[in-house]
Amino acid sequence: MEIVELSLRSSNQFMNDFNQKTLESDLFFDYDVQSSGVYKSRVADINKRTFQREKLASYLESYNEKFSPNNQRVLKNIDSLRRQDSVVVISGQQAGLLTGPLYTIHKIISVLVLAKEQEEKLGIPVIPIFWIAGEDHDFAEINHVYINKHTIPKKHAIKDTQLKKKSVAQLEIDEHKTVEWMEKVFESYGETQFTNSLLVNLKKSLKKSKTYVEFFENIIMEMFQKEGLVLINSGDPTLRDLEKEYFLQLIDNNEAIHDAVRAQQQRMKDKAYTPIIEMGINSTNIFYQINEERFLLERLDNGNYGVTDLGVNLSKAELIDVLNVHPERFSNNVITRPIMQEWLFPTLAFVAGPGEVTYWAELKQAFSVVGLKMPPVVPRLMMTMLERSVDRNIQETRVTIEEVLEHGVANAMDSFMQSVTPVDMNPLVNDAKKEIDRIHQALIASALQIDKSLEPMLRKNGVFIQENLDFLLKAVEKRQKDQHEVQLSKFRKIELSLLPSLQPQERIWNVFYYLNKYGPNFVNDLLNLSYSFNEKHKIVKL
Repeated sequence: MEIVELSLRSSNQFMNDFNQKTLESDLFFDYDVQSSGVYKSRVADINKRTFQREKLASYLESYNEKFSPNNQRVLKNIDSLRRQDSVVVISGQQAGLLTGPLYTIHKIISVLVLAKEQEEKLGIPVIPIFWIAGEDHDFAEINHVYINKHTIPKKHAIKDTQLKKKSVAQLEIDEHKTVEWMEKVFESYGETQFTNSLLVNLKKSLKKSKTYVEFFENIIMEMFQKEGLVLINSGDPTLRDLEKEYFLQLIDNNEAIHDAVRAQQQRMKDKAYTPIIEMGINSTNIFYQINEERFLLERLDNGNYGVTDLGVNLSKAELIDVLNVHPERFSNNVITRPIMQEWLFPTLAFVAGPGEVTYWAELKQAFSVVGLKMPPVVPRLMMTMLERSVDRNIQETRVTIEEVLEHGVANAMDSFMQSVTPVDMNPLVNDAKKEIDRIHQALIASALQIDKSLEPMLRKNGVFIQENLDFLLKAVEKRQKDQHEVQLSKFRKIELSLLPSLQPQERIWNVFYYLNKYGPNFVNDLLNLSYSFNEKHKIVKL
């Protein structure tokens, strides 16, 4: 493996300005991550605060023991959290099947690389944390991977229907359905010398898992078992004992947080950026569980809190009583989760995807409302895997990687066909259609002098003649493409690998395609490459 770096434009103008250092950073963030002294400054600010370090470490030891028993690297990192000078690098994602899209792996690698880098530079423990969004209830977002079906990416979802809006952390996984689903995924990858052992290990992880989140956790900890990665599941009800006092602050400040987000979104609009977060006018940005389902808690007109559709109506005092007795009924949304994370952890940096960088920029004033600084928000490593066969096709078609990643191959294919086409049939057919139409109009005029009732049939005849010319053109174009199918297929294979369905590779393909093809050390080899957090896109040549 080797890395080639590229400077690519993003479809997100906010990220373009961020990467090109033209963003007015202080309007959106408390720290400039492109400043050389940002992490020392952040450590100094962390040292002014206090955290529930002992309780947090004890909780994480208990939680991680389930899927990483006696892993000394993990236990050592968790124990380091008890030190007053320790900090964390953190990122998170939903618990996708087979780890979900590639960017989940890219996030974890980013966390591990940045934590190791800053531990060496700062001389203090820097613990890598991965926050699993187990409290999310949108099962459709995690229940599938994409597979290559007839050279087209197709969503392959597990046959398991969830009717309630339960947290994913509470959804039990069906072993039989999941095995059947996995075998079809690997069938699409094609059998290799690694297929059987990968499936055996996945089935072992599945047997140890009661829920979809646990299946995700077991796979991740198997994949990164030597790296000391610490997991936290936001959907774990026992975590609420640590979070209870913070939920009280969220309730107390919910309207101020709401207004702060609105103000920050207006600030973004004033700078011609488009906010991502959608927020209801009365939203508290806290979810409330009723009969195992999550509902967004609202501020009601009478000053109480509730869920209008269900007729739930609680005074603030009643809501706090429920919080004290049943904290597991409360969970965060996209706005309050970052704030909760900052209360729990001494966060040196939060590693974010492009969309997350943008929506975190909408939260600066919300952090300020509760007396916090937003941690440095670091764009994760952006990677594209370039297989040797695809690289060879790139050389032979003379398309550039930049062109493929930014625009796809349609224009390159058109240019190629123009270069190998001896005659451009389009203008010839268009001229023929005009001339034939002129002659046909004269014929119609003459025929109508004989019988005006013939007009509908004659008009239809004219359309039929024009359609036949279109058919001729398409037949010639198809024959041309058939003659050059070998070369055209190379363009399509390039796009299928690097920009499937015109989406970034990391948003479509799953890591197990690469593990199946290149072996179980693929992720470890990827992790051990040399990376720089320099906003450049990494092309990883396999």
